[in-house]
Amino acid sequence: MVAFQQKSLDDLSIGEALRLAREERGESIEDVERLTHVGKKFVYALEANDLGKLPEPVYAKKFVKALAKHYGIDPEAASDALQKEMAVSVEAPAAGRPVNFVEGRSLVASPILFKSAALGAVFLAIIGYFAYSVHAILKPPAVTLYSPHDDQVFADNRVALEGLTEPEVDLSVNGEPVLIEADGSFKDILNLPPGVSHLRVIAKKRHSREKEILLKVVVEEPKPTASATTTEP
Repeated sequence: MVAFQQKSLDDLSIGEALRLAREERGESIEDVERLTHVGKKFVYALEANDLGKLPEPVYAKKFVKALAKHYGIDPEAASDALQKEMAVSVEAPAAGRPVNFVEGRSLVASPILFKSAALGAVFLAIIGYFAYSVHAILKPPAVTLYSPHDDQVFADNRVALEGLTEPEVDLSVNGEPVLIEADGSFKDILNLPPGVSHLRVIAKKRHSREKEILLKVVVEEPKPTASATTTEP
């Protein structure tokens, strides 16, 4: 069912549109998480227009496209709407220019004072750029896991590890490397034993700090097969 039969994107926020589409389909947020692999905390955040709880914009747009496609909404239109709302949410009101008056005097900046201020500004800009560059190099890579989720229960021991990170990232699960595609996406199948398994996902770029994600998943014990009953003579 297409969500915008009664209202267009111009009439609704993207959160309202997604919520109405889900309700028209009679699906719970848990259903949507299972069918789209978008974590329910992000589904909640989108529907509540709580954009501050979304990940970086590149990942947020992938999530909203996945939900829109599931609901039968134009994914590109939904992504554009989210991008506009995120841009509006971070805009700060223009601050009024402070005015400083000294009664009966006019302040004239001398050439020496102006030159010193300019040199100071250049020095601060260089220091700031250097600090930003070092921070960017050392910053742990971003990792978003679509599956599995913490405390998730599986009936099958073949558990899909799927998500998105940055290109050129070294990713491992419990010490085993995971192949990263050129766009940063990854998908692998983990063969886990029945019971509780603890997963340690590590992502690292060259010279960066590690990004660590700890998960606990449960694989259900296989159900015993019914044995044939013997009849005593």
